[in-house]
Order: sequence, then C-alpha cells, then structure tokens
Amino acid sequence: MKPILITIAGEPIYSYPLLMGVSWGVGYNLAKENWHKEKGEIKNFYILFLICFFFAWLGAKVFFLLFSTPDKIIEYSTQTNFWLGGGFVFYGGLTFGVLSLLTLGAFIKNFDFEDLSLFIPPLFIAHSIGRLGCLLAGCCFGATCPLPHIDRHPVQLYEAMGLFLLFLYSNKNLLRKDKVTVILSYLIGYSSLRFLLEFLRDDKIRGSYYYLSTSQWVSLFLFFVGCWLWSRRSKRNAL
Repeated sequence: MKPILITIAGEPIYSYPLLMGVSWGVGYNLAKENWHKEKGEIKNFYILFLICFFFAWLGAKVFFLLFSTPDKIIEYSTQTNFWLGGGFVFYGGLTFGVLSLLTLGAFIKNFDFEDLSLFIPPLFIAHSIGRLGCLLAGCCFGATCPLPHIDRHPVQLYEAMGLFLLFLYSNKNLLRKDKVTVILSYLIGYSSLRFLLEFLRDDKIRGSYYYLSTSQWVSLFLFFVGCWLWSRRSKRNAL
C-alpha cells in the first residue's frame, strides 16, 4: 500500500484523492467525446455532467451513512470533513447518478434510456482507475489469501482489471452503435463481476444481510434487470 504517492516540496500527494481526480477527469473527457459524436452539440452534456457529479457524490455518501455507519448517521452527516472527504459506497453514487441523468434527460430533446450507453464505457474506465486508488490507499481490501507471500487478495486489482476488460468490450459495441449491448454489459457484466468479487472481500463496514453484502444484493437486482432487458430484446428480434 502507498497512501502517499509522492512528496513535493515537503507536501504529500495522496494516492486516493489523486486517482479519484484522474478517474473523474478521464471519464469526463471520454463521455464528452461520446456525447458530441452522438448529439452534435455539447451544451447539454455540461449540464448533465455537473448534475450527475453532484448527485453521484451525494448518493455515495448517503449509502455509506445508511449501510455502513447507521449508528453514526447524525454524527457523520453534520461533519464537513465527511461530505468532502473519504467514505463512499459506489452503488450509491451509481444509483443517484443514473436517476439524475434520466430525470434531467427527460427535459432534453432526443435523449432516451439508450443514451445511457454513452456514459458506460467512460464509467468503466473511470471506475477502474479509482480502484487503483483504493489499492494504494489500502481501502476496500480483500480477505485473507491462502497463497504464499500474499496476505490478502488484491481485490481492488482484480476489479480494476475486470473493469478495464468491460471498458474495451462496451466501447467496441458503442462504436458499432449497439447501445443495448453496452447497457447490458453493465447490468449483467459488472453486476456479475462485483457479486463474485465480494466473496473475496473482507470489507464488512459496507453492511451485509442474510450472508450477502449490500453490494451483492444490489448486484443481484441489476443482474436480473439486465436479464429481463436481454430477454425482451431477444423476443423482439425473433419477431
């Protein structure tokens, strides 16, 4: 682990916030390029991204309060350091971010559900970079590993690699204009990856219910939604 990446003029540069910033920057630029290619304009993208950023941050914090520290909701929610510092639940950010996109998108001409595909490859690569930040910071760590010379499973690295492969796959299908497959790559692909990797994590602070973590329950929901959409598309194509 390397929480302090480098020191410049005596000032530490912390790995996690640095890579979080890089991840948002990369995701922003890729999403902007996708939007411009598809829509031929960029003004609406700026509005969508700013709103999405705000609600994704808020959602990640709200889920952390609800599922990770329910006994300290009032204490943490009144601290500025909590809202501006660490303590996130990814699925909370995803939930609030997607809902904000769909809600605001309803007021934008020529925006529909399938346009979420424009944001999915950027989300994959940004999330992958963010997980490297988790690895360096030592958070979201894995369970004890039985392999020699490895104390714990580098789950953050496993997920970063899986997310990168999903980025390549989804981006390839986006270039082919297969928006539904891009969306399914997230609903089915990422949910499956996250569900399986949760068994190798030892991050109980995120909460668990009936032997499954909060993230596994959310992953199951996304997986079945993806299967339902896939079956609908298959039936439609068969007609």
